[in-house]
Amino acid sequence: MKSRITAAIFAGGDSSRFGSAKANALIDGEEFIVRIARNLRQMGVEEVLVVGGPQGDAEKIGARFVKDEIAKSGPFGALLSALHVCSSDVLLTMPCDVPFIDAQSCFEIANINQAFDVRVATSKLPSTPQWLCSAWRMSCISHLENSFASGERAIHRAVIGLNVEFVELNTELLRNINTIEEMNN
Repeated sequence: MKSRITAAIFAGGDSSRFGSAKANALIDGEEFIVRIARNLRQMGVEEVLVVGGPQGDAEKIGARFVKDEIAKSGPFGALLSALHVCSSDVLLTMPCDVPFIDAQSCFEIANINQAFDVRVATSKLPSTPQWLCSAWRMSCISHLENSFASGERAIHRAVIGLNVEFVELNTELLRNINTIEEMNN
């Protein structure tokens, strides 16, 4: 029987603005990827995937490593790679650079209404969708594959035609860390 939710942490990318792998950056002595995985498990996720990055990061957190199917295809490619191996009806996605996300917020994102294909976290004022902090029903995979095949690489445009709902979360919880300076602000 399928479990209800699988989670994927996107850990690929060059981290060029950060200067080193963001997944391994530390906050309070704990790596970003370890913090995120801990919160996913606290909210009840049993299967965690790590898409991209070094395989050792996945092993470190007891997750399944998923290689990017198409190199240099960005987050949209990572999403498809995760959907292709997802063993549940819903895939919850998190980028490796949102280390302040908590278990309750992960639960809120994953709590997708039956009438929707995708549930996306949005920050409070300014309201900004965080497309990588989202929950995806497996039923939308064909739509996404077709969009990717037609050349689309932006997730926010690939969802056109899908039923999308948004959940507003505290901006601090969704803070995306792209530079060392942002980590200290």
